This record gives sequence, C-alpha cells and structure tokens, in this order.
Amino acid sequence: MLNAYSKNKEVVTLLNLSREEIEQLKGRKYFCPVCCQPVRIKNGKVKLPHFSHYNQSSCSIYSEGETREHLALKEVFVKWCEKNRIGYELEKYLPALNQRPDLLIGNIALEIQCSPLSTQRLVERTKSYQQHGYIPIWICGKKLFSNRYKLNEVVKNLCYYSEGLGFYLWTADWETEELAIHSHIEEDFKKRIYSSKKIWSFYSDFLLEILDFPQKSKIYTQRKFEIGSLIAEYYSELNRKLYTRDEKIRMLQAELYNNRLHLLQLPNWFYYPGLRIFCCRDSDMLLKVRIWNFVQFFDQNVFDHSALICLLKVELVQSAELFYELPNIPFKTVQTYCLNQILTYLIACNHLVNVEKGWKVQIGSSDQTISDVGDWLKKIENNCLITATPLKNVIR
Repeated sequence: MLNAYSKNKEVVTLLNLSREEIEQLKGRKYFCPVCCQPVRIKNGKVKLPHFSHYNQSSCSIYSEGETREHLALKEVFVKWCEKNRIGYELEKYLPALNQRPDLLIGNIALEIQCSPLSTQRLVERTKSYQQHGYIPIWICGKKLFSNRYKLNEVVKNLCYYSEGLGFYLWTADWETEELAIHSHIEEDFKKRIYSSKKIWSFYSDFLLEILDFPQKSKIYTQRKFEIGSLIAEYYSELNRKLYTRDEKIRMLQAELYNNRLHLLQLPNWFYYPGLRIFCCRDSDMLLKVRIWNFVQFFDQNVFDHSALICLLKVELVQSAELFYELPNIPFKTVQTYCLNQILTYLIACNHLVNVEKGWKVQIGSSDQTISDVGDWLKKIENNCLITATPLKNVIR
C-alpha cells in the first residue's frame, strides 16, 4: 500500500517523496487504513517504497503483498491523473463495501490486477461496486496477461462488451509504458484468441477520454478465417481426444449420448464455424445440444420472427450455468450476443430458412455418419468466413 495513517489519523502517502525523505519517516508509527493494525515502511531498491503489514496479518484487503508491477502501475495512474488535473483518491477505503480500489476517480473504481484472483472474489468485488453506484474498470497487468494467445478464466471474466468493440479487455504494460484495449476478441476451438489492439503511451492522452473510449468509439475490422481447414482441424482434434479418452471429451460425449448423439456424427451445425461462442465455459457444444433439441422438437414448424426470438431466449436463460460469470457484462447483453451467434449459425447451416411467414425450422438429414461428415468437410475445404465487426445483428 502507498498510504497509511499516522497515530493522529492523518493520511501519510509515500508517493512523490524521495527515498531520502521516506527514510526519515521511518521509526514513526503507522497504521493500516482498513484494519488499523500497525504497518511499516519498506524502502528497498527493487520495489517502490510502500507500507507493509508485519507478518501474520489478518487484514481482509491487504493480507497479500503487492508486486513490484502493481506498485509501479499505481504510481503511473496517479501521475497520469495529476498531469491531467483529474481529481482522484489513492487506495480509498470504502467501508460500506469493505473494498479499496487502487484509484477512485469520481465514481470510477480503477482496479489494476497483476496477480491471479478467484472468480468468486472477482464477481463479489465487481458486483459490490456496481450495486453501490461505482463503475469498476479492471486493468490487467503484464504478468496476468502473459499469454497473449489464450485467456485464462480470470482474464476472460475481466472482459467487457460494447456494440462498437465487441468483447474487449484493458491491459497495461509497465515495461513498454503502454495502456491498451484489446477489442473484438474471438476464440477458435483451441481457445486461441484473435483481437484488434489500440495502444496509448502512458501520459499521452487525457486519461478520462481513454477510459470512455469503449462507449464512444467503434473499431471496424474484418477477420478472414479459412473455415474449411479450421473445421477439419476441429473435427480431427475431437476424434483424437475421443480416442485418447480425454476427460473433458468423455464428459461431453456422455452428455451427447444422453441426447442420442455421437461426438463424431453430429449435424454439421455443431462443428460450424470452428469458432467458439465466446462467453461459453469450456466447449460450446453443450449449449448447442440444448438448441438442437429445440430444433428437433419444432422441425418443419414456421415461426414469426418475434416468437422465434422469445423461444430461443428462454432456452438461453435456462442454460445460464454454461456461461462464464462475466461480471462486467449484464446477462441480457450476453444473452443477446449468444442469440445472435446461434441464429447466424442456424441460418448458415440451413436449419432456419426464411419463408414468407417468418422462419421455418428444419432438421435436415437425421442419419449423419462419419462418412457424411467427411464428405461435407471436403465440400467446404476452400470456404472462408469473414467476421466483420461490429457484428451483423440478425435479431432485429
């Protein structure tokens, strides 16, 4: 922590002080702003000078030591606010929430996350901010976002969503001195991520305008996927994992078996387009199974557009446990995104056909074999998919 109380309850901050000035502060008594336990000044040569609890602290917020990266990034955002003459409160303790954002800028609770955090704790903290009228903005440090090709569960749950940027994530790199937003995030079946990236050098622009960027801006991009080879690779991977008795695939196959389906003999729609529905935990096939049950039940029925949307929305509400928590995104937004993806895929695979009175549901051939899948893969081997962003909305 960078702030502590003196014995007279005055806030003492170590920011903007030289190491010599900080050394002179040693020997006095300081106390944690949260638990009021004694803390000491650490003025080493590696980390920024900071206050630290003594060993075996039971503090609910400061029980874990802060990394060098975390301290450095807090200092960056403080200096950025000061340069822009933005009012802020550093490490402001909010008793009603029992939380302390790194910086409080008006009603923006800026949280710099450099270390792993349990999903439960992340959800609790985010929802608590929201319920008390604060806007939490989570920024991933370099260590947490070390693998730029895959997102772990914690990082995925730190994502946001806007119509202009799709799924997006904030990151800060203290070594390159850059704040970045990764937008239009997509995943393929191996959970490899694809995204666009916009970068701001530290102190280069007005901080509040940067933080408001997702609400006011759109980044137009087109991503070309060779879905023929992507789906073929996906199918091959499923076959391999089934053969090697991969635990997750075995569990998925068990669920499919209960629905009279086989992993390698599914309707083509299950494999299409080789990209995952982003907000689904693990495989999105479990969600597709539930939607397929709907398709089978209403085979050859015709629905007007609004009736079809209502029915599918009910299916998604009942499938909420299949999604990541995504506490920064309202469930209604997640539901709309999933619905849009599902409709797009069903239409592309001819399970929804536009007719005069609305949409006709058709299951197509129900006797799919491994050979049939192979023939389909040959037909589409040169097919490509353009994912244009912002995404085309087929819900209307």
